[in-house]
Amino acid sequence: MSVPITLSPISASKFVTPASRYIKQNVIYYGPNNLIAFDTYIRKPYVPQGNEKVMMISKGVEYRPDLVSNVVFGFPDNWWRIMEANQMIDILEFKAGVTIILPNQII
Repeated sequence: MSVPITLSPISASKFVTPASRYIKQNVIYYGPNNLIAFDTYIRKPYVPQGNEKVMMISKGVEYRPDLVSNVVFGFPDNWWRIMEANQMIDILEFKAGVTIILPNQII
């Protein structure tokens, strides 16, 4: 038996914050209870502007890119932009002692 899938005309902005990487994704309803999912997010290559700041990850924020985002950008929701700019796929790569760049553009 197949699971029914329906592409929704509703914008993802009804379900996620403006900083979410899913903000421009399609909303999908699936299953008999119309559960909600989003299209798969495809990572975009980060293009350095040349004037990014760099920092070394300290023990206090190890594995917590959301804390760095909160300090640098004023809110934690852009943690994924920091990860993407540094070609990190998993937060386990966000280790103390690693030097990272902080992206300029967060929108």
